[in-house]
Amino acid sequence: MKKANNQGWCKQSVQVLSSTPYLPSVLFLLVVGLFVLAQTFDHTTESYIYKIGDVASRDIKAPKDFFIEDKATNLAKMDYVKTSIRTVYDFDANLLKNITDNIISAMRFGRRMFQPQDNALVYVPPEFLGPTFSMALASKPEFEKKLGIEISKGAFQLLFNEKFSEEITGHLTAIIGTILTNGVVSNKEVLLTEEEKGITLRTIQSHKERIIANLNVFYGPDQAKTMVRVVGLPILKSVNYSLANLIVDICQRLLRPNITLNKNETEKRISQAQARIKPTLYQIKAGEMIIREGERVDELKLVKLNALNEQVEDKDVIMTITGICMFASLLLFVVYFLYLKNHPKLGRDINKHMTFLTLGLLLYIGVTQLAVYIAHASNPEISGKIASSAIYMVVPLPAAAMITCIFLGFDIALYFSLVLCSLCTISFGCEFQVFLFFFLSSITAAYWIKERSERHHFIVAGFKLALFNACLAIALGFFMPAQVLPWGVLLKQMTMAVGGGIFAAILTVGFTPLIEVLFNYTTAAKLLEFSNLDQPLIKRLMIEAPGTYNHSVIVATLAEAAASAINADSLKAKVMGYYHDIGKLDKTMYFIENQADGRNRHDKLSPSMSALILIGHVKKGVEIAKKHKLGNEIVEGIIQHHGTSLIKYFYNKSVNAGNENINEEDFRYPGPKPQTREAGIVMLADVAEAATRALERPTPSRIQGRVKGLINDIFADGQLEECEMTLKDLHQIAKSFNTILTSIHHSRIEYPDKPQDKRQDKKQDNKNGKPKDTDRQPPKGEPADALPVQKDRTDLKRLGL
Repeated sequence: MKKANNQGWCKQSVQVLSSTPYLPSVLFLLVVGLFVLAQTFDHTTESYIYKIGDVASRDIKAPKDFFIEDKATNLAKMDYVKTSIRTVYDFDANLLKNITDNIISAMRFGRRMFQPQDNALVYVPPEFLGPTFSMALASKPEFEKKLGIEISKGAFQLLFNEKFSEEITGHLTAIIGTILTNGVVSNKEVLLTEEEKGITLRTIQSHKERIIANLNVFYGPDQAKTMVRVVGLPILKSVNYSLANLIVDICQRLLRPNITLNKNETEKRISQAQARIKPTLYQIKAGEMIIREGERVDELKLVKLNALNEQVEDKDVIMTITGICMFASLLLFVVYFLYLKNHPKLGRDINKHMTFLTLGLLLYIGVTQLAVYIAHASNPEISGKIASSAIYMVVPLPAAAMITCIFLGFDIALYFSLVLCSLCTISFGCEFQVFLFFFLSSITAAYWIKERSERHHFIVAGFKLALFNACLAIALGFFMPAQVLPWGVLLKQMTMAVGGGIFAAILTVGFTPLIEVLFNYTTAAKLLEFSNLDQPLIKRLMIEAPGTYNHSVIVATLAEAAASAINADSLKAKVMGYYHDIGKLDKTMYFIENQADGRNRHDKLSPSMSALILIGHVKKGVEIAKKHKLGNEIVEGIIQHHGTSLIKYFYNKSVNAGNENINEEDFRYPGPKPQTREAGIVMLADVAEAATRALERPTPSRIQGRVKGLINDIFADGQLEECEMTLKDLHQIAKSFNTILTSIHHSRIEYPDKPQDKRQDKKQDNKNGKPKDTDRQPPKGEPADALPVQKDRTDLKRLGL
């Protein structure tokens, strides 16, 4: 009971999967996901992490050509540029003017205190005018503000006493002008470090630059203060000591550096110069030994190992996997939606066929990944140049194309090979020669197997493929590499290519029966088995329904010849002809060809009931075919061999009986119409055989006319509109039918009886009013009444006659 429940659940699951419209999308995502996952593991390349002093655990060679930066040389270049670029100093040309303006403005402000006021009412002599110091002291903060520095009360009084004279103003501006014109730098010690190369002095206001080589001419802050006294000595020789000291002090306090270091601009110029430096690189060639097993890692080897690690950064892997995912998705999308989705070969069982193709893709992608893994395991340094190992030539990828061609045809195998070869080429590093080998080998193998029906043909195709692969290996060996390969390498590649071809044929032979069972496919080999007339179902038909058996054999003969005439599958058409009427085994005596006793069972039935019995033989035939596991090809032939045609005899009988409310659809077969040319041929052969058998005098002209009329009627009824059959095909089919049917119904000579028996038969015929059959022709060269030589009756008894 539990086993029955499990079987029922399995059948329901299969039915749901076969009918859901979302299955192709699920399979699409499954293929892309698993393929990308496989590529993720494949592209997660081994890292080479070592430290100075570590011992290498194995030999490490460069997997491909790459460049290593000569960091020592590049650092030397950077340092040279840094030391050769002159430091930039800014020269503030406005500083002298600003200080001078401040001195003039402050001294002028002080002198105003001694000028008479314009609004005085009483004339006062000048000698009695002028402020007192206490009055002027109130203006001291304003004076200091204009001057830019603070001065002591005594210094202000001394200037007051001198009435802030213009002479003092001249001394101050002269001394400061001399010092700042020469230049005062903020830090002379730092400046003198640039003495060898000089500096670039840039005027802030005009951005004009000049190179200064002699840096000693500039004053430092302390030196500038000292130079104030030196410069002022000749200028202040006529000034009293106290005032001279005050002027020197004010000059020293007013002085500020007008040459300052511009660190940002200097660094900017250094960076720009360093950016223009072309880095020094040296090349590591593919296969070059980086470190040997047991060697210690030194500084140079560590640089090479670190550079090798940089070739496989995680961001590169992510980008590569993203690109692979996009490519695989677009490839599958284009092939499915532009070609496979509406392909007539896939038809109503598209989910089953897509499942088969998906499993094929995943299986052979797995085989390819296994080959890549073996290649890496046998030679870890092969990464990046795996195509050069030629291991791809032994991968039996053509087996996938051969199996697809066997079950779904060459055209679908072609597109399937395009997808499979493209995806597998990615696993081998996207090498063009790999794709060429895979694709050419696959489509050639599929072509050689497409017209073959026996299993030994697979082996023959395998040896032919092995020879083709060997030639292809030689061609790629001469054409693809940058240099001609040695003969030893070519011999190795040829051996692998030959092995791959033979291995593909072996896999095809082994997988074909398994796929037949799993997916209920019908191959040419299986059709050959079903075409054997010793099959139990055919024997049962011969015993239980001999008339139907005879009819089926003739239909099969007609279908085979017609299919050959229009380049259809003659074997499929023949087997469809053998089994198209097996449903008549259920009610054999209700079909006229089996009514040997002359009684027609339909005479006592209503036309509608008779029509139901005739229609039922299609449904019963499908049940019998599925029970005996004849395969979908034969089942479809049984379903479609009547299409939706009208059972005219019983329909007309019902109309003539005066029945009202007759529905024509009740007298039509449920269909569908023939979907393939082979099913259409069986429909035509079925009708042609039955109709010509009913002819009273089947002469060649009458047979030809009847066949032509039947084909025209079926064509006009629209029964052939879904099977891609052309008018030219129909003409060839009719021609083939005429030839065979004429041969079957040809006139035969009458074998003569004994004279007395012949006369008795003649008298009996005349007595019954039945004339002798005049269609029978006597043998050539003998008169019509010629008599055979009599033999002894004992001889006839001995023969069992």
